[in-house]
Amino acid sequence: MLIDYRDALRLVAEQSFTRNEELVPLPAAAGRVLSQPVRADRPQPPFNRVAMDGIAINYAAYAAGQRDFPIARLQAAGQPPLPLTNPKQCVEIMTGAALPGGCTTVIRYEDLERRGDAFRLPEGVEDGKSIHFAGADVAEGDLLLPAGSTVDVAATGMLATCGYAEVPVVQLPRTAVISTGNELVPVDATPAPHQIRRSNVFQLVQLLRTAGIEAEHLHLEDDREALHRVLGEILAGYELVILSGGVSKGKLDFVPEILSALGVRTLFHGVAQRPGKPIWVGRTDTTMVFGLPGNPVSSVACCQVYVGEHLRHRLGLPPRQYQYVELATDIPFKPDLTHFDRVLIRQQPEAGTLLAHSVKNAGSGDAASLLRANGLVILPRGKDLFRAGEVYPCIPLNRLL
Repeated sequence: MLIDYRDALRLVAEQSFTRNEELVPLPAAAGRVLSQPVRADRPQPPFNRVAMDGIAINYAAYAAGQRDFPIARLQAAGQPPLPLTNPKQCVEIMTGAALPGGCTTVIRYEDLERRGDAFRLPEGVEDGKSIHFAGADVAEGDLLLPAGSTVDVAATGMLATCGYAEVPVVQLPRTAVISTGNELVPVDATPAPHQIRRSNVFQLVQLLRTAGIEAEHLHLEDDREALHRVLGEILAGYELVILSGGVSKGKLDFVPEILSALGVRTLFHGVAQRPGKPIWVGRTDTTMVFGLPGNPVSSVACCQVYVGEHLRHRLGLPPRQYQYVELATDIPFKPDLTHFDRVLIRQQPEAGTLLAHSVKNAGSGDAASLLRANGLVILPRGKDLFRAGEVYPCIPLNRLL
């Protein structure tokens, strides 16, 4: 019996697994999910940081009427700040240097007049200028990134600033992607007229790579004995298993039966949706299993919707934030099914909205139609005509998370 798309999605999101942690080198942490919060190991900036190239003075001398300040010395960024002992002198100073003791303001070169070994200051100088004061941005111990944050460019910078040469992240599930079917031949083979090259497995592996997962992939023929033996080994060695093909109602679609015999508990088999209606999903205590339909568009759509949802939950990420798009034209769809329609999303410059153009296609076997699309708009059950101008949620086609 088919279940509703929302119920299927809820069932996937409810599956919990042990969330393991690993340490990875900082350069390898990009895109990963933090397993621990990150706190500042010291204030930021850690010292009173000079924000302009120029001179540093004690403002009291300027306030008393002094305008010409002899140069005591030059201080570059990275040098220990020696105090200014004579308040009637100045320190020539570079951006990023620590403000010397005894100095209270910085005047940039553009506002100064050089006179031999001294600088003449203009009128209107203020105290405390061009100084990035210690702790102004972050105090020691402040929470910078909670657990569950994705390591993006800004996070990478702060991790480096706080000394994280190795970063604690949620361990990615060991993943296997398996294509099935006697009609499939290797990519480098010349197919007979009744055969096709394997493509789904490579689409799925590429999609998983956008989530940082380097999946193993292999192919199995429609042979009950071989499927039982190899799938048993795969289930013992991987935490996420994705199969493409073998889950429909054909006489050689052995996958659900074999998985059940191997102890995989069925969560659902068949969802009221198009494409991807025959999808099968189950689990063991340690492994989540997705049996995706063999048609290429069904395979990609189901991976986006259900594997993406599972990974968000498994890695501790927040629920998916849907992008909302406006339909550019009417889309008729009569079956009582949730419809994941292939669309090309374009920015509408005048209105600033995202306009979704339905992509003409020949069904879920039309892999070439994916070349013309960049999203899947989710059209709910209960309607048979979706009108231009209506707004619906959309999933990016080429990014899993």
